[in-house]
Amino acid sequence: MDMTPIKERVQTVRSTASGLWAKRPGFLRGRNLFLVAGAAALVLIGWMVFGPKGDAEPYRTAEVDRGAITRVVSATGTLQPLVSANVGSTVSGPVQSVSVDFNSQVRAGQELARLDPTPFQQRITQAQAQLAQAQAQAAVANADYQRYELLSQRGFASAQLMSQQRAARDTARAAVASAAAQVASARTDLERSVIRSPIDGVVVDRQVNVGQPVASSLQAATLFVIAQDLSRLQANITVDEADIGEVDEGQAVRFTVDAFPDREFEGRVSQVRQQGVAESGVVSYTVVVEADNPGRQLLPGMTANAEIVLEQRENVLRLPNTAMRFRPADDDLVAQGQALMASAGGGRGQGGAQAQGRGGEQRAQGEGRGQRGEGGRGGQGQRGRGGQGQRGRGVAQIAEALQLNDAQRAQAQTAFENAMASMPRASGGGGEGRGNRRAAMGRIREQVLREIEPSLSAEQRVLLEQMRAGGGPRQEVRNQAVIWVLRNNKPAPVLVETGIADNGFTLVYSGLNEGDQVIIGGGPQREDDAQRSPFGGGGRGGPGGVRIRGG
Repeated sequence: MDMTPIKERVQTVRSTASGLWAKRPGFLRGRNLFLVAGAAALVLIGWMVFGPKGDAEPYRTAEVDRGAITRVVSATGTLQPLVSANVGSTVSGPVQSVSVDFNSQVRAGQELARLDPTPFQQRITQAQAQLAQAQAQAAVANADYQRYELLSQRGFASAQLMSQQRAARDTARAAVASAAAQVASARTDLERSVIRSPIDGVVVDRQVNVGQPVASSLQAATLFVIAQDLSRLQANITVDEADIGEVDEGQAVRFTVDAFPDREFEGRVSQVRQQGVAESGVVSYTVVVEADNPGRQLLPGMTANAEIVLEQRENVLRLPNTAMRFRPADDDLVAQGQALMASAGGGRGQGGAQAQGRGGEQRAQGEGRGQRGEGGRGGQGQRGRGGQGQRGRGVAQIAEALQLNDAQRAQAQTAFENAMASMPRASGGGGEGRGNRRAAMGRIREQVLREIEPSLSAEQRVLLEQMRAGGGPRQEVRNQAVIWVLRNNKPAPVLVETGIADNGFTLVYSGLNEGDQVIIGGGPQREDDAQRSPFGGGGRGGPGGVRIRGG
């Protein structure tokens, strides 16, 4: 086959391309070519980042289901034996022998260590010699007294001389008793030179070695630490004053240790100590938890990360906490949620409506304290908390607990409003602010009770005493919230009544049914949220759902 025509055509194309490249514009020659390529790349990147977007992210939903919800208080503490003994020495001397080591099983009275007995034996010998000398002197004094008594009977000894001889005899006898006591003391010190275990248990610490001198003092040094029974341990955990009011003896406790991070241990609250400890302005209380130690895997000194179970509900209707934080981007939809809450009459008034807007963040948190609210930007949530919802809830709780009639309820309402008006505004969020608000609400509650107390009947006074003593059952706190449900591919507000919450879910009393799909995120993005830094808050599907505490 003749390839000449094909070669001629390839040569023609190469010649044409070379001519065009030689005639290219000047700005495409040399270094300018790289500048043009860089500018084109920047334009392409800018169009990809700031250019028109495609369809908005679809709404993300979660199903309302049934399950368990557990409200807990989180705290930490150190594992310790239930009973332990610090063994020391009341005598001094060098250590001659040590009979036990770490982890040794010992019985009560068993020898642990022995001091050099030589100085104690020498003291016994010296004391025995002094005793023998005192006994000899006592025998001579007694013989002299017997002789002078015979002379006194014959009239040859005066009464004064007899008194002197009697005193000498008694002094010699006392010297004998003192010398005998010195012998007994020396023998006791010899016995104490052998250090013995006071209890049955395990040696968990040994701080003495052979040849080490031991010096007894006013506070004896610890030589051994013996734990009586390691099959059960206790953890002294520290609980904040804001949570201690809900901790009672007998409550279940779940805890983990760093040595076994995937294993959960169980215990019970055995004691709530009433003495608080203030550190850096924070008051905390010690709660003692007793727990079994299967296989003796838990060791004294381990840090226990504990959760005290305050309340646990099984097989209840619940929704994800993320649904409590969802906020649609459409202001018209937000207004619908505000109107729904306002029509329910259980919100916070104007403050509650403002809390639903931008920055009105009421998050469902289950981190040991159940449900908490945090005010929105500019204190909107805090004003709402001091609004009609707070008054109605406080009065309703008192009226229900004391069974108030209409007149007493009106009196309590007036007293509550006056007390709320005189309460100073909270100056911020955080744990300290919550503690201050709780203390302020406690003072307001007590002020209302004092004002209505004169109008109470005898039966109501009994209920009042029970309330103040905390003897009655705890009031179940219910909340109101607006949850967004996806209907016709649009968020629709639904007013629900919620209860306790844990880390993942919130209990639902009414407003939703099992299987309902609630919105937890996604959807169109608000323009100001789109311009916000990715490290800030308030993005699509972020905080901002309405959460109102109810009575």
